[in-house]
Amino acid sequence: MDNLGLLLLNAGLTAFGFFVAAPILLNTISTFGVQKRFAETMIAEGIIEEKHVRELQPKKQIAGVIISVIVLAAAYFTASRINFGLICLTFGFAVGLVRYRKILQFNSLTVKRFQNTYRDSYNAARLNKYVDKMF
Repeated sequence: MDNLGLLLLNAGLTAFGFFVAAPILLNTISTFGVQKRFAETMIAEGIIEEKHVRELQPKKQIAGVIISVIVLAAAYFTASRINFGLICLTFGFAVGLVRYRKILQFNSLTVKRFQNTYRDSYNAARLNKYVDKMF
């Protein structure tokens, strides 16, 4: 019965690394890269004002770093207490990084996150025109 419990815990850690830890870390990295560049492009295109980006972007970056650190620390702490836990967590995390790498690319997901972040601050007609032209 102990082996079944260990198997289930390790399977849970692998799934957590794949479905939770990897996307959260990639999203945090994305706020410093892709999302920041996209916001700068939107300022240049006249879709959003620079003051809105200066107000919200640092808050998103700080929140992303804090959440990532908490999630990764909790996962590491839990995995280090279980036999083969670190191996399973690392495997799930690595496969998740490969699977969700599109988060780091300039794509329609970047546009959706931009829309969610700056809900009432951007010119929707100009954004739609830009999206039609670029994507």
